Amino acid sequence: MSFGDRPNIPPLKAAGCVLYCFVAGGVVFFFLIAGVMGDCADGPDDSGCKEGFANFLMFPGSLVIAIVIGMFLVRWAMRNENDD
Repeated sequence: MSFGDRPNIPPLKAAGCVLYCFVAGGVVFFFLIAGVMGDCADGPDDSGCKEGFANFLMFPGSLVIAIVIGMFLVRWAMRNENDD
């Protein structure tokens, strides 16, 4: 696979991609910590606890979404004027 026919990424687009990586990494890390710590409310019957499935969706789900959005961002950054 060669990217020789693709134009160089403009500095503003490259900075946007780097900024997205930092923001998405922070969000995924936040959901990782929130998923590990859990969320249980103090109550008489402990009915405020999240199920394990909600914690599973927080971390891996946010990671998958961040990767998919990153793939579209790279595709947008590397397109040239003739691509549709």
